[in-house]
Amino acid sequence: MASGFNGQSRSRENGERILVLGVGGGGCNAVARMAKAWQDGPSLVVADTDSQVLASVPVERRISLGRSLTRGLSAGGDPATGKLAAEEEADTLREMISQYDIVFLVTALGGGTGGGAAPVIARLAREEGVLTIAFATLPFEFEGPRKSSQADDALRALRMVADVVVALPNSLLPEVVGEGTSLVDAFAKADGMIGLSMHSIWRLLSRTGIINLDFADLRQLVECSGGACRFGYGEGSGANKVAEAMASVLNSPMLEQGRMLGESPALLVNLIGGADLALLDVRRVMSLLSDHASTDVRLFMGATVEEGWHDRMAVIILAAGSWHEPATNRGAEPVPAKATRSGLPPKVEPRAEPEQEPRAVQETLKFEAVDKGRFKNVEPTILDGEDLDLPTYIRRGIKLSFDR
Repeated sequence: MASGFNGQSRSRENGERILVLGVGGGGCNAVARMAKAWQDGPSLVVADTDSQVLASVPVERRISLGRSLTRGLSAGGDPATGKLAAEEEADTLREMISQYDIVFLVTALGGGTGGGAAPVIARLAREEGVLTIAFATLPFEFEGPRKSSQADDALRALRMVADVVVALPNSLLPEVVGEGTSLVDAFAKADGMIGLSMHSIWRLLSRTGIINLDFADLRQLVECSGGACRFGYGEGSGANKVAEAMASVLNSPMLEQGRMLGESPALLVNLIGGADLALLDVRRVMSLLSDHASTDVRLFMGATVEEGWHDRMAVIILAAGSWHEPATNRGAEPVPAKATRSGLPPKVEPRAEPEQEPRAVQETLKFEAVDKGRFKNVEPTILDGEDLDLPTYIRRGIKLSFDR
């Protein structure tokens, strides 16, 4: 195993430690492909209830979830079992995750371990103040309504605790990889795109690139994006590599055929090329993006060089679904928070905004003008200019309060 997988060596000063964690069968399969394709890169770890799946993944660390619960078997498609299995290993997972600044969770939702364990692991990372970006695939429609329903529930749970979730519906695979592609090749290509995206972000943050992306930039995108990002990928080669790559991006079903580029308030753009990547190529890519992006889009950009990528280019995009500036409370004293390596405070509570306590308002009893009834034609009793026939609280304008 290459030394880069331990995540401890840093080529760039103050580089961030990054972990790619595959959860469940789908996540393990994706990480297995990454391990075979990468010569260096971030740490790779897998976690699953199925001991046979774990044994098949060529990585240095494998975490068996719920050993006393499932005895090395799968979660049987039950997310509740997957959740309990992850909670059983919470201490082990927390200790491992706390060593990193960024965790990429890779999982397939709809089954038992991925759907049940991934939200638990994301919550643990959040509590440790570790930036968490989840790539989650969703099942095909033909896999049935039960699996789709479980995937939807798991996606909602994951979005409550992960900093960003990139949902990747399998139903879009034919449009991404071609309808004639075999199922095995389709999953392999999809995993390759996801893996390349994570590897390129690792390279941008840990190595000196042509145009570097700072961790603070990534953190700002994650914190302000509202927790959901769209993913776009395009690749080209030869003399027309820029046109080919951008055509793939602009026709990407993940970006709704490019429509999301114009609607997204913030874009993270990562360019990958060989040593022959020219300034003109970068300018052409960014010019084409500018033609389709919003005029006031917030742009985060990086570019890296990969060995063996002669006359080849890839364009990777994370498009924020929304943008919310960080809330600031200028009048309040800062509350000390546990220091974390990433500079983010620990996040324990779910993403949902807490309900605001209603502001205390004194309720008042409202009275209509007093009708004197049979005494209306009787001369009023006046003393020092006051009508003593009126109740005191009315004469003095006193509002009577009451408690509910």
